Amino acid sequence: MQDNEKWIFKDLKKIIKVKESFPELQHDEVILKVLYVGICGSDLHAYEGTHPLVHPEIVLGHEVTGEIIKIGSSVRNLKIGDKVVLEPNISCGECYNCKHGKYNICENLKVIGCVGRDGGLQNFVTFPANKLYKVNNISPKIATLIEPFSVAIHSVRISSFTPGNEVLLYGAGPIGIFTSIFLYLSGAKKIVVVDLVEKRLRLLSSLLPGIITTTPADTNIKGNFTFDGPDIVFDCVGADATLNMAIENARKGTEIVLVGVPSSNSNVKLIYVQDRELTIRGSLMYVVEDYLTAINLLEKNQIDYEKIITHVFPFDKVPQAYEYALNNKNEVLKILIEVNKM
Repeated sequence: MQDNEKWIFKDLKKIIKVKESFPELQHDEVILKVLYVGICGSDLHAYEGTHPLVHPEIVLGHEVTGEIIKIGSSVRNLKIGDKVVLEPNISCGECYNCKHGKYNICENLKVIGCVGRDGGLQNFVTFPANKLYKVNNISPKIATLIEPFSVAIHSVRISSFTPGNEVLLYGAGPIGIFTSIFLYLSGAKKIVVVDLVEKRLRLLSSLLPGIITTTPADTNIKGNFTFDGPDIVFDCVGADATLNMAIENARKGTEIVLVGVPSSNSNVKLIYVQDRELTIRGSLMYVVEDYLTAINLLEKNQIDYEKIITHVFPFDKVPQAYEYALNNKNEVLKILIEVNKM
């Protein structure tokens, strides 16, 4: 059996390629020939040494599509040749949240490619069969977007959003764009998106006709809405600046959904949260319902999702891809690594 090449996150800004033996297969697993891996913001935080949970000596990559080349003896719902996408969260199944359908906030959560198990930046990899979803009707390249799309879908689904709402959203990175798309497809009456990068705002406008885009310099954001502000706010950045702007521009008595990951030392104006009876709701990852929704929407192909993928790097250029992502943040939206050719 051939060797398996993989990229290991070895140290701060250091990813090295190694050759190891072909992965062994457990009865409830499959072996994937990895096709594409997306680079996520959390991957970049780990690479820079600023992620509190992701540490060296792990293979990164949790946005993964691949082709099944071998199945374990107890696997029944998948077959060799299936194209699949990974849902990377692994839960214990025993804690309160797991038993109540909220396994995304499991007390013992592990995330493939982040915490507890190697991810997809390797030629071949074993994954649990129950964490894979068939995407035979979606191109593998586009299917790699299912994981970040599911993050966005989950944030909207658990929020107070209802069709006909007027929405304010901060951040036009991948998660902000996917959240805007899902709000649009879910019947939002108006969506106003705020971002510093004009190129991202132009892309979003090309994807969603009628959406309103602006920058943080806009002093009359509330003027875009029918009443005294938006019905609901989504912060897809998580920076102090965006969360404070969200608090400032939220209509009294409404909800702010925190989708972006804040720093551990946030300086947020909580006095206004109390004074204006605002609700701040956190949103973490996704569950199976969100994945199935993302797959269904990508199969319908109502949006030109290809535009979100701005760069594709070959497997032998993984370090260069990470450096490019860090040094060209205004140019990059979503980078994919093409691990194996189809």
